[in-house]
Amino acid sequence: DAIRDRLGFAFFAFAAIVAGVAAWQSPSVLAWLYAFHNLLLAWFYARRESAKKYDRVGLWMGMIAALLPTAVHNGSSPWYLLIPGLAGYGLILWSLATLGKRFGIAPADSGLVSRGPYRLIRHPMYLGELLFRAALLLSSNNLVLDLGLFTLLMIIQCVRILREKRWISGYLCYAQLVRWRL
Repeated sequence: DAIRDRLGFAFFAFAAIVAGVAAWQSPSVLAWLYAFHNLLLAWFYARRESAKKYDRVGLWMGMIAALLPTAVHNGSSPWYLLIPGLAGYGLILWSLATLGKRFGIAPADSGLVSRGPYRLIRHPMYLGELLFRAALLLSSNNLVLDLGLFTLLMIIQCVRILREKRWISGYLCYAQLVRWRL
Protein backbone atom coordinates (compact mmCIF):
# COMPACT_ATOMS: atom_id res chain seq x y z
CA ASP A 1 0.00 0.00 0.00
CA ALA A 2 2.75 2.47 0.89
CA ILE A 3 4.57 1.75 -2.38
CA ARG A 4 1.38 2.29 -4.36
CA ASP A 5 0.81 5.61 -2.59
CA ARG A 6 4.40 6.70 -3.28
CA LEU A 7 3.94 5.83 -6.93
CA GLY A 8 0.71 7.87 -6.99
CA PHE A 9 2.57 10.78 -5.42
CA ALA A 10 5.41 10.44 -7.97
CA PHE A 11 2.93 10.23 -10.87
CA PHE A 12 1.14 13.44 -9.92
CA ALA A 13 4.36 15.25 -8.98
CA PHE A 14 5.72 14.39 -12.45
CA ALA A 15 2.42 15.47 -14.05
CA ALA A 16 2.66 18.77 -12.12
CA ILE A 17 6.16 19.37 -13.46
CA VAL A 18 5.14 18.62 -17.06
CA ALA A 19 2.02 20.80 -16.75
CA GLY A 20 4.08 23.55 -15.08
CA VAL A 21 6.58 23.58 -17.96
CA ALA A 22 3.69 23.71 -20.44
CA ALA A 23 2.06 26.56 -18.50
CA TRP A 24 5.37 28.43 -18.40
CA GLN A 25 5.71 28.13 -22.18
CA SER A 26 2.08 29.03 -22.95
CA PRO A 27 0.66 30.76 -19.87
CA SER A 28 -3.06 30.88 -19.16
CA VAL A 29 -5.23 30.63 -16.07
CA LEU A 30 -6.37 27.10 -16.94
CA ALA A 31 -2.84 25.94 -17.76
CA TRP A 32 -1.50 27.12 -14.39
CA LEU A 33 -4.55 25.71 -12.64
CA TYR A 34 -3.92 22.34 -14.27
CA ALA A 35 -0.31 22.37 -13.01
CA PHE A 36 -1.50 23.34 -9.51
CA HIS A 37 -4.16 20.63 -9.66
CA ASN A 38 -1.59 17.90 -10.28
CA LEU A 39 0.56 19.25 -7.45
CA LEU A 40 -2.48 19.22 -5.16
CA LEU A 41 -3.26 15.61 -6.12
CA ALA A 42 0.35 14.65 -5.33
CA TRP A 43 -0.09 16.25 -1.89
CA PHE A 44 -3.35 14.37 -1.31
CA TYR A 45 -1.64 11.12 -2.31
CA ALA A 46 1.12 11.80 0.21
CA ARG A 47 -1.45 12.14 3.04
CA ARG A 48 -4.10 9.61 2.07
CA GLU A 49 -5.17 6.52 3.95
CA SER A 50 -4.40 3.40 1.96
CA ALA A 51 -7.34 1.33 0.79
CA LYS A 52 -7.38 -2.34 1.73
CA LYS A 53 -8.17 -3.31 -1.86
CA TYR A 54 -8.44 -1.34 -5.06
CA ASP A 55 -9.24 -1.75 -8.74
CA ARG A 56 -6.08 -1.85 -10.88
CA VAL A 57 -7.97 -1.34 -14.14
CA GLY A 58 -9.70 1.69 -12.61
CA LEU A 59 -6.31 3.01 -11.48
CA TRP A 60 -4.92 2.89 -15.01
CA MET A 61 -8.07 4.49 -16.38
CA GLY A 62 -7.80 7.31 -13.84
CA MET A 63 -4.17 7.91 -14.73
CA ILE A 64 -5.01 8.05 -18.44
CA ALA A 65 -7.87 10.48 -17.73
CA ALA A 66 -5.50 12.64 -15.67
CA LEU A 67 -3.01 12.91 -18.53
CA LEU A 68 -5.40 13.48 -21.46
CA PRO A 69 -5.39 17.31 -21.30
CA THR A 70 -1.59 17.30 -21.36
CA ALA A 71 -1.69 15.81 -24.85
CA VAL A 72 -3.30 18.84 -26.50
CA HIS A 73 -3.44 21.84 -24.18
CA ASN A 74 -1.58 24.75 -25.73
CA GLY A 75 -2.15 27.28 -22.97
CA SER A 76 -4.17 29.85 -24.93
CA SER A 77 -7.58 29.33 -23.33
CA PRO A 78 -10.33 31.60 -24.63
CA TRP A 79 -12.08 33.60 -21.91
CA TYR A 80 -15.39 31.75 -22.33
CA LEU A 81 -13.73 28.45 -21.38
CA LEU A 82 -12.76 29.94 -18.01
CA ILE A 83 -16.37 29.73 -16.79
CA PRO A 84 -16.83 25.95 -17.12
CA GLY A 85 -13.15 25.38 -16.28
CA LEU A 86 -13.32 27.32 -13.01
CA ALA A 87 -16.75 25.89 -12.13
CA GLY A 88 -15.42 22.38 -12.69
CA TYR A 89 -12.31 23.09 -10.65
CA GLY A 90 -14.39 24.54 -7.82
CA LEU A 91 -16.38 21.29 -7.73
CA ILE A 92 -13.12 19.29 -7.76
CA LEU A 93 -11.75 21.28 -4.80
CA TRP A 94 -14.98 20.89 -2.82
CA SER A 95 -14.96 17.14 -3.51
CA LEU A 96 -11.28 16.80 -2.56
CA ALA A 97 -11.81 18.71 0.67
CA THR A 98 -14.78 16.48 1.49
CA LEU A 99 -12.90 13.26 0.71
CA GLY A 100 -9.76 14.29 2.56
CA LYS A 101 -7.58 11.27 3.30
CA ARG A 102 -10.03 8.97 1.50
CA PHE A 103 -9.02 10.37 -1.87
CA GLY A 104 -7.73 7.95 -4.49
CA ILE A 105 -7.64 7.54 -8.24
CA ALA A 106 -8.57 3.86 -8.33
CA PRO A 107 -12.04 2.67 -7.37
CA ALA A 108 -11.61 1.38 -3.82
CA ASP A 109 -13.65 1.02 -0.66
CA SER A 110 -12.18 3.65 1.64
CA GLY A 111 -15.56 4.29 3.23
CA LEU A 112 -18.64 5.85 1.74
CA VAL A 113 -18.76 9.66 1.78
CA SER A 114 -22.22 11.24 1.75
CA ARG A 115 -21.58 14.83 2.84
CA GLY A 116 -20.51 17.95 0.95
CA PRO A 117 -21.15 17.69 -2.78
CA TYR A 118 -21.64 13.92 -2.37
CA ARG A 119 -24.98 14.57 -0.69
CA LEU A 120 -26.19 16.40 -3.83
CA ILE A 121 -24.80 14.32 -6.68
CA ARG A 122 -23.06 10.98 -7.04
CA HIS A 123 -19.48 11.31 -8.30
CA PRO A 124 -19.17 15.11 -8.12
CA MET A 125 -15.41 14.96 -8.58
CA TYR A 126 -15.84 13.16 -11.90
CA LEU A 127 -18.29 15.85 -13.01
CA GLY A 128 -15.84 18.57 -11.98
CA GLU A 129 -13.04 16.77 -13.81
CA LEU A 130 -15.14 16.53 -16.97
CA LEU A 131 -15.93 20.26 -16.90
CA PHE A 132 -12.35 21.27 -16.09
CA ARG A 133 -10.69 18.92 -18.53
CA ALA A 134 -13.20 19.73 -21.28
CA ALA A 135 -12.19 23.39 -20.95
CA LEU A 136 -8.52 22.37 -21.18
CA LEU A 137 -9.07 20.11 -24.18
CA LEU A 138 -11.23 22.60 -26.05
CA SER A 139 -8.57 25.29 -25.79
CA SER A 140 -6.43 23.60 -28.43
CA ASN A 141 -6.79 24.39 -32.12
CA ASN A 142 -7.77 20.91 -33.29
CA LEU A 143 -11.52 20.43 -32.86
CA VAL A 144 -11.54 16.83 -34.15
CA LEU A 145 -8.79 15.80 -31.72
CA ASP A 146 -10.48 17.75 -28.91
CA LEU A 147 -13.83 16.03 -29.45
CA GLY A 148 -12.18 12.63 -29.77
CA LEU A 149 -10.23 13.04 -26.54
CA PHE A 150 -13.25 14.43 -24.71
CA THR A 151 -15.33 11.46 -25.88
CA LEU A 152 -12.58 9.14 -24.64
CA LEU A 153 -12.52 11.01 -21.33
CA MET A 154 -16.30 10.64 -20.95
CA ILE A 155 -16.11 6.93 -21.69
CA ILE A 156 -13.28 6.46 -19.18
CA GLN A 157 -15.19 8.34 -16.45
CA CYS A 158 -18.40 6.39 -17.09
CA VAL A 159 -16.57 3.06 -16.93
CA ARG A 160 -14.81 4.19 -13.73
CA ILE A 161 -18.22 5.03 -12.22
CA LEU A 162 -19.61 1.61 -13.13
CA ARG A 163 -16.56 -0.10 -11.65
CA GLU A 164 -16.67 2.04 -8.51
CA LYS A 165 -20.30 1.12 -7.82
CA ARG A 166 -19.14 -2.48 -7.37
CA TRP A 167 -16.26 -1.62 -5.02
CA ILE A 168 -17.91 0.61 -2.43
CA SER A 169 -19.99 -1.15 0.20
CA GLY A 170 -23.28 0.59 0.89
CA TYR A 171 -23.34 2.21 -2.56
CA LEU A 172 -26.82 0.88 -3.42
CA CYS A 173 -28.32 2.54 -0.32
CA TYR A 174 -26.40 5.74 -1.09
CA ALA A 175 -27.72 5.69 -4.68
CA GLN A 176 -31.30 5.58 -3.34
CA LEU A 177 -30.65 8.63 -1.14
CA VAL A 178 -28.81 10.70 -3.74
CA ARG A 179 -30.85 10.60 -6.92
CA TRP A 180 -28.75 12.99 -9.06
CA ARG A 181 -25.85 11.33 -10.75
CA LEU A 182 -23.31 11.92 -13.43
